[in-house]
Amino acid sequence: MPMNPATPRPPKKFLHAFVAAALVWASPAQCTPARPAWSWADLWSDPGMDLFLLWLTAIFWLVTHVWTLLVVWAEARATRVREPGIEAEEESA
Repeated sequence: MPMNPATPRPPKKFLHAFVAAALVWASPAQCTPARPAWSWADLWSDPGMDLFLLWLTAIFWLVTHVWTLLVVWAEARATRVREPGIEAEEESA
């Protein structure tokens, strides 16, 4: 008899019985994964994390503003108009 995919087959009752027995035997604690020792949620909700993020923000703010002032100063110095009487310094190679 050739196999036709459209032919209905009887359900495999052994598999269903085995899964049902395994689910009855297993307790809910065995079905859930164990909680890790630490998690990112615990780390970011730590009370000291607010102070750390505030300091990190302050350091970032300070570095960006000092860098901006340095760039503005360098641009102003590089584009400064020289007086006609002052000779430009020659570069020595």
